[in-house]
Amino acid sequence: MTLLSDIADGVQDLAGQVQAFALDPADAVRLLLPLGAYRPTVAEGGDAIGLAMTGVQEACSALCRRAALAALARAVAAASLPTYDEAVALRERVTALLEAEIVIAADAYDDASAAALRGLRTALARLLSERAGSLPRLRTVEAPAPMPALVHAYRLYGDLSRADEISAYAAAEDPNFIGGTFRVRGS
Repeated sequence: MTLLSDIADGVQDLAGQVQAFALDPADAVRLLLPLGAYRPTVAEGGDAIGLAMTGVQEACSALCRRAALAALARAVAAASLPTYDEAVALRERVTALLEAEIVIAADAYDDASAAALRGLRTALARLLSERAGSLPRLRTVEAPAPMPALVHAYRLYGDLSRADEISAYAAAEDPNFIGGTFRVRGS
């Protein structure tokens, strides 16, 4: 093993450990999204050493981002998405990260990485689009007066067990006073 392959293996292992550390694939997605967008401040220098340092920093950050994007793809594939709207939002966010990395790889003349990232983007977009098609959409609810989440759950679904879900979607500070306009999962 060489030092470079050890570093690459370590970075990939770290991204995999972040994914494995999360108890839920949705948490893994939340943790890996910022890592997939990692862009360090590059110290630039005009001399040969400064240019070499810049090249090393860019290569290391690309390695870190790509390892995080690979782990993110695995987490997205394992994630259970509750609504169409959340699946579409995740698809847009993940494909935007992949598109940005495709541009970086293409600008660095790394055609193999750009092609692999394009394939990953296409596969994830297709997967999330297929999943989204069978999921309920979010709908807007207007409550004229604040009411407890239990009341909303019964009125909207006839199911008191969905009160916590309504509190979460309404981002309620107190589940006993949910009013105004908020979004909930359809049926």
